[in-house]
Amino acid sequence: MRRALMALSAPGGMAALAWWVARSETASPLRHASWAPELPYLVLGLVALVAFCFHRLNLVYVTGVLAGSCAVVEFVLPEAPRLLPLLVTLLPWNLLLFMTDNPPSLRTASGWLRPGLMALQAAVLVGLARPALWIEYSGGFEAPPADLALALGRSCLPAGWPVVSPAHLSWGLAGVVALLRLSARPDPFRAATLVSLLAVTGGFLDRDLPGATSWYFCGAGLALGTALVQHSYNLAYRDELTGLPGRRALTEAMGRLRGRYVLAMLDVDHFKNFNDTYGHDVGDQVLRLVASRVRRASGSGQPFRYGGEEFTLLFPGKNLEDVVETLEEVRLAVEETPMTLRGPDRPRQKLASRGKRSREGRQKVTLTISIGAASPNAAARTPDQVLKNADQALYRAKQQGRNRVCVAD
Repeated sequence: MRRALMALSAPGGMAALAWWVARSETASPLRHASWAPELPYLVLGLVALVAFCFHRLNLVYVTGVLAGSCAVVEFVLPEAPRLLPLLVTLLPWNLLLFMTDNPPSLRTASGWLRPGLMALQAAVLVGLARPALWIEYSGGFEAPPADLALALGRSCLPAGWPVVSPAHLSWGLAGVVALLRLSARPDPFRAATLVSLLAVTGGFLDRDLPGATSWYFCGAGLALGTALVQHSYNLAYRDELTGLPGRRALTEAMGRLRGRYVLAMLDVDHFKNFNDTYGHDVGDQVLRLVASRVRRASGSGQPFRYGGEEFTLLFPGKNLEDVVETLEEVRLAVEETPMTLRGPDRPRQKLASRGKRSREGRQKVTLTISIGAASPNAAARTPDQVLKNADQALYRAKQQGRNRVCVAD
């Protein structure tokens, strides 16, 4: 839950700002500015351009869906209100579909499926809004029946009950799916999908409020743009396997160091043998487990994935005496957390009988780490030199039998 809230914070903040402009009397001049109607298209266009440069075609499609929906709400719905239920039904599922994964290139046949789906939906909306135009350009084919959209707007409940139409149910279900996907695996794009849904909801509810729709859709675009920035940052500075900051983040953090600090190098003992025995998939599980224990037990230290089976802990403003106890706690946290391996023949499905679980194929292994730590001194004044001393201390810990903490002389 904490990770989901963190993922929501930045895109949610952008959307909340746009929501405030759309609703607040204080922001009325912004809402009625001459450039406000063009703002969402500018924001969405810039996001689409950057996404295209970063090869995020799914985001390009999403911005296209939002820009088209904004145009329909502002320019078409006043003359053809019967389109509203169909638009309310289609839009959330388009966002979920296009943000699910990054689609293949348009150079392949499958890459044209999503643009084709967008074109088909646009044609249906045009046919409902402008039947004569549909007949003219479709070679005389009948326009889609207006009852198709009207039926989606009729209440499912008896008279006297709240109006709950299939369009409302579709939108609510899409919101639940977006929330569940974010909870299962928090990431910037899943957070932006949920935030965009909420922002666009305001665009539909307040469509009769002058200038509000533009700001709601602008908020959705800002949320997507923020997610793209977060994603790019994670690619550059976060290790995908462990979720810890990576080598580049460590290099930048070391460049900001001044005064007292401690650098500690951590290494998983016998990792190569472990990897060769159990396979790389299990080796990845080991690294994730060690990373989680290091993160939890590191106290004021900042953990980084240095590379391979090595991790780094940075303690700004600390001396070696201040962190030795913490490093021992990190070492013990890993040692005291046995890892259960899944046997090759163990079924992945639970047994039908409740309360019973097969123990066949299970094997527990104990992980240990060795740690070397150093701080600046007369012979090591720069962070690179201190890190080298920490690495030498780590080597001594390995020579002395592993599963221990050594500090530089």
